[in-house]
Amino acid sequence: MPSMSVRVRMAPSPTGFLHIGGVRTFLFNWLYARGRGGECLLRIENTDTSREVEESVTQIERSLRWLGIDWDGETTFQLDRMERAQEEARRLVAEGSAYEDEGAIRIRMPEEGKTGWDDAIKGRIEVPNEELEDLVLVRSDGRPTYNFASPLEDWLDGITHVIRGDDHVSNTPKQVNVLRALGADPPVYAHVPNVFEADGRKLSKRHGAVSVDEFREAGYVPEALMNFLALLGWAPDGETTVMSATSWSSGSHSSASARARRRSTTRSSTG
Repeated sequence: MPSMSVRVRMAPSPTGFLHIGGVRTFLFNWLYARGRGGECLLRIENTDTSREVEESVTQIERSLRWLGIDWDGETTFQLDRMERAQEEARRLVAEGSAYEDEGAIRIRMPEEGKTGWDDAIKGRIEVPNEELEDLVLVRSDGRPTYNFASPLEDWLDGITHVIRGDDHVSNTPKQVNVLRALGADPPVYAHVPNVFEADGRKLSKRHGAVSVDEFREAGYVPEALMNFLALLGWAPDGETTVMSATSWSSGSHSSASARARRRSTTRSSTG
């Protein structure tokens, strides 16, 4: 595979309809890739078949298109690589990095030291390895677990940056060790702040989330919704409140704002 400067993935699970908190994370992935001439993939993480919601994949794709978020290539499904996951798990057993346990396969986590990474948003994070349990890679029924399938696919897909919510920080040391066992270099991780409800709890499919469909049916304009989400949690210059998709990804809002400030300064000094 030819090397890509940036390749990210949007990876929703089909356990519910796409809601506004997930859209914000997808938007950051899309902007980061498009602003750097990279690729953005859409992967459905469907390892938890017991909780799948009918029509959720169709709703996710429809919502992203309505919002103007596109992706490269066909939508992929995690379980399509189940045989590859089983093959890699058996390889790890043969190499001594994993072992069989009542029909399942578990990875051997390091017992000493720390697992750390330089998070692009949160800075250096380190977790004592004694806190990491031997993770199940493949269940007794042959299905890979999320914490095995996700980093495995990141490796196979050549993902360079994993941009996701704060709630995934606890998964990262597990996935870093999975990738190291596979002989792969971990991608750059960036954990963005979550969106919270008024009661302080994280917005989720099971708590307070409003689906994209509900916003569309209520008459919201997709450009306005995206503008709000793009500015939720940060500000480019303290002044800009309306941004186009082009300026989001290209950074042109910064130069335009700088020019405006220079013109304002010139008028003040000559006035």
